Amino acid sequence: MPVYEYECQACGHGFEASQRITEPKLTDCPACHQPKLERLIRQVSFQLKGGGWYRDGYGTQRKKRTDNDRIDRLTKALDEDKKKSAAESTSSSGSDTSVSEKSKAA
Repeated sequence: MPVYEYECQACGHGFEASQRITEPKLTDCPACHQPKLERLIRQVSFQLKGGGWYRDGYGTQRKKRTDNDRIDRLTKALDEDKKKSAAESTSSSGSDTSVSEKSKAA
């Protein structure tokens, strides 16, 4: 749940409130009870903890793909798919012939 900062424009009282994004903004100040609260927009700093984040190399910059790189990758994937389908069709047709030969012998 996001934490929002509020400040009263009447008395200067500031505080943080944990609210859902869908909840309406607070309007009444808890200190002076006047409807002069403003939600503040502040720069927030935070640290991602645990493995796999930027410090561990997750965010290392990679070279940008060019159109030629994309075309090469797609061509390679299509070639591999063709090889797989050809291998599957030869293995399935080979097993069909052996079944038909067995039925003729019986």
